[in-house]
Amino acid sequence: MQPWQSVLLIISTLLIFGAGFYYDQIEKNTAIAYEESIMSAPVQTDAPIDNNSSTKTNKREELQNSSAWAESKFIIEVPIEKSGLLGLHKEAIKGNTFLTSVLNTLHANPTAKEMIFSPFLNDVFIEPEPEIMRSLFSVSQNVETSNQLFVIVRGHSGKASQLLLRVIFENYKREIQKESTDKPLLPELVNQKKEILMLQKNYLQLAEQIHEENQGSSSQSIEEIALKSELMQIKTELNSHVEALTGIEKIYLDKNKYSEFLTIHSLANYGNIQEFIDNIDQLKRMLANQKLEAILIKEVTKNLTKLESSLDQELAMGIEHIKNLSKSALAKKIELQKKIVDLEMKKNDIHSLHPRFKLLKSVKKELDQKNSAFSSDFQKWQLAKQGLSFKKAS
Repeated sequence: MQPWQSVLLIISTLLIFGAGFYYDQIEKNTAIAYEESIMSAPVQTDAPIDNNSSTKTNKREELQNSSAWAESKFIIEVPIEKSGLLGLHKEAIKGNTFLTSVLNTLHANPTAKEMIFSPFLNDVFIEPEPEIMRSLFSVSQNVETSNQLFVIVRGHSGKASQLLLRVIFENYKREIQKESTDKPLLPELVNQKKEILMLQKNYLQLAEQIHEENQGSSSQSIEEIALKSELMQIKTELNSHVEALTGIEKIYLDKNKYSEFLTIHSLANYGNIQEFIDNIDQLKRMLANQKLEAILIKEVTKNLTKLESSLDQELAMGIEHIKNLSKSALAKKIELQKKIVDLEMKKNDIHSLHPRFKLLKSVKKELDQKNSAFSSDFQKWQLAKQGLSFKKAS
């Protein structure tokens, strides 16, 4: 071996060793940073305190200063007179509803998702996506002013942290605008809504039982008979919509032909679905039964693809239409049931000793109290959103 070959071999060996050591350190730093980030998840106050609590606190601080992470941040600001409501925004951003919104946005954008989650897409990290995402952003009070929050976003690179910051920023602006009393954003309101829906379900079940027991009673008023007749009609419509949606789901799961959708009457009559299916069948028969020139086969195949795409869109719109009809029918059913129950409750002289009726009155009282508290808290949350502004953080 020549001297220059020996020198070249030594240099190559050192370069390979150096590169291996460098990437090993990067892997270790990233893994340590991620493990620390998992520790930053909030601990429930009723959970037992273990001996590692101080270690967890130290790890959170190490994560914030870790060189393995790039950080970006923006500011949420409320008018100074509403500083006392600023904490509600912190609760909203760290809540499950907003977290789900961010993850849904990333699922709809695979490239962005891959860039943000790339360090965790391996066998080392087994934590679910929600827990990983929780570790990638945090919210803290600006110590210099009482009406500002810092939203701090972390990523494995500056580009990744900036991308995630934009996703969080845009999602929060959208979510606070589109939320409603039916689908609130604030975690406390979400929990209250769940309790209300459960009480409402119990209330309506009791009302249904009382309604069935008094069916055909001679004490029914004309208004009561009319409401019950309308309720029966709405129930029939609702059952029809539910049956249609069940049939549609079965066709999708069984991967049947498009023509099977024509068996769903309400879907077959929607828009241009019938026409699209007829045209698709015609083009498929042309390809199967006729000898066509290559140029015609190409043209027919092209048109077939376009028609199938248009049919998919029309079917999606038709299914959404049936879902909306179902929601409207359900809302109408609930409204009628409430009116019938109100009439029943006016007959105190008849039902005052009925055990199920006593329970119904108790549930209604609790339901009214929950609705009142929810309405008050929702209005408070609306005040917290008035005058809200977003700023870049230096």
